[in-house]
Amino acid sequence: MLSEFQKIHAAAKRPVDVWTNYGYYFFSLRFVYLIRKTSITPNQVTIFSFILLLIAAWFFALGTREAILMGLLIHQVSFVLDCADGQLARYKRQFSPYGAWLDQIADRIKEYVIAFSLAFGYARFHSGNSVWEVALACLFLLYMLEYYEQQRGKIGGGTGKTGAAAEVQPDFARKQDHWLETLARWRRAIPFRGFTIGEQYFLTGVLLLLTNAYVTLLVVTYVALVMAVYHPVVTFLKMGHEVR
Repeated sequence: MLSEFQKIHAAAKRPVDVWTNYGYYFFSLRFVYLIRKTSITPNQVTIFSFILLLIAAWFFALGTREAILMGLLIHQVSFVLDCADGQLARYKRQFSPYGAWLDQIADRIKEYVIAFSLAFGYARFHSGNSVWEVALACLFLLYMLEYYEQQRGKIGGGTGKTGAAAEVQPDFARKQDHWLETLARWRRAIPFRGFTIGEQYFLTGVLLLLTNAYVTLLVVTYVALVMAVYHPVVTFLKMGHEVR
């Protein structure tokens, strides 16, 4: 028989990034365990996570170092609860189209609020920089990544090759196979697999802890840009590899 915590752990969706899987989930799974017998619903956890993010944004908008650090702590707790709402829903089997919609809408609004508050707080004490342009670019690229994620799987998967057809390949095909495998090996060594939402929260937290709001927005923007180029290029190569 599985213990209650093991059941909660088994119900959790396994993320691809190590930061969420071994970091944020450590806290979110235990939070779900604590509230499992209460009347708290997944949607209520989603709303509370959103409220916490708004509080964090208020601290970010103040612009002082002390306020940013306080906002950072609340910002991280907010994402722990963001992980917990889905875990609680799967554990209690409380699924609904409204809950899925609420979670998606809350996540997208959070991105706007974080970028706006960081830019506003930084601009209060620093003039003559491009923080607003960087914030807009950051938002655009993060939305592109979210769009790629939503479209993933809609164009099919698998190589579609079986039997002798899978064994008989031209030399060019074999070389491309080797190239894709090499790319995959290198890709596994990169700490940000797809710049998922968990990776975004982790990187934002580290950068705010070590630098300032402008550097944080700038680095997140560049990482998102690399991933926004990487995803469609690799998808194109894989699809070409599958249909040949």
